[in-house]
Amino acid sequence: MPLAYPDYLQFGGNTSCIQITFSTGRIAILDAGTGIWKLGNDLLRNSHEQYDNINIILSHTHWDHIQGFPWFEPAYDPRRNITISICGKERMGRDLENLFATQMQNDFFPVPLEKMGANFTFLQPDITTYEHPRGIRVVASKHSHRGDAYGYRLEEGDKTLVYCTDVEHKDGIDPNVVALSRNADLLIHDAQYTPEELKAKKGWGHSSWEQAIEVAKQAGVKNLALFHHDPEHNDTFLSNMEIECRKHFSNVFLAREGTEIII
Repeated sequence: MPLAYPDYLQFGGNTSCIQITFSTGRIAILDAGTGIWKLGNDLLRNSHEQYDNINIILSHTHWDHIQGFPWFEPAYDPRRNITISICGKERMGRDLENLFATQMQNDFFPVPLEKMGANFTFLQPDITTYEHPRGIRVVASKHSHRGDAYGYRLEEGDKTLVYCTDVEHKDGIDPNVVALSRNADLLIHDAQYTPEELKAKKGWGHSSWEQAIEVAKQAGVKNLALFHHDPEHNDTFLSNMEIECRKHFSNVFLAREGTEIII
């Protein structure tokens, strides 16, 4: 959930949203939580050609991963083409376009999806690997979460980013998550709970920081960003947690709002 309190400002209070900028200048957006509001405004301030075609890739459609979309300003520009997708085998659930239209019905929001202005394409490809003609490779892998969710491995040249949020390791570390993360330059991994909290949160669909570090170790990851902070964890709690995590894995940090990382 989004939070706006003084003791949540260091790490930030928006829900999941990440911008990726490739070497060509093209961008992709991972998830459309409340952080996409500021991202959209930043894109408009720095607008040039590569922002005319925007790709939003979703891990899943729980509200904290799509709730910022109605305030994504580029979506109101008829010159822009926006593709919204969930990639991966065995994609279950409702039609993606209908999901976005539902949260923008008149009872919830004054502007319906079809009146926003941009040209939308909704994709739910039943694939595990996609080779983009610009030299970008995307690998998708389904993992355990209520309603299912997908992790993504994005490769450009010899650089690799893995995004794996909202994942529960039910019976030991999920080997599919380890395989997806193998030798990544940066792994962004769900770490909502402490190991102690996880004991009471089984079946809730999330990981502990201890599990995220174990994935990083098994996969030979170079850098690990702990992601999807629990709303009960304020800045003091998270700062202390980061100190503890670094005792177990040196190249680990907790995700902070607005952080820019060059791979």
